[in-house]
Amino acid sequence: MTTPASSAMLQHLLEDHGLRATQPRLRLLEFFAGTRGHFTPEEIFGHLRAQGQPISIATLYQNLRTFSEHGLVKEMIGQEGEVRYDTNMEPHSHMVCVRCGRLTDIHVELPDLRPRLRDTAG
Repeated sequence: MTTPASSAMLQHLLEDHGLRATQPRLRLLEFFAGTRGHFTPEEIFGHLRAQGQPISIATLYQNLRTFSEHGLVKEMIGQEGEVRYDTNMEPHSHMVCVRCGRLTDIHVELPDLRPRLRDTAG
């Protein structure tokens, strides 16, 4: 559970993205703020239910779509074709464990190719 200060911060985050701060949205943001990973809607639904903060599955899907559209989470396709949600909005790639299937964020430094592209294009 978040403190009042962090709840206010989450409320401001929603408002900064042009969204109303409803209880389901705040619960969902609290979940994302307190976890790291790449979650399916079903995993999120189960976690919220286990924490005694259930929201309807329809509300969950609507808010995940809204969060994705407003840049609060990134929608991605998992190894088995399932939709997953990632809160890491920085540019990154994913590594998949071949034993357990767990997704891990990895940051790869790539050279800036824009100067070379300008040289060859012009």
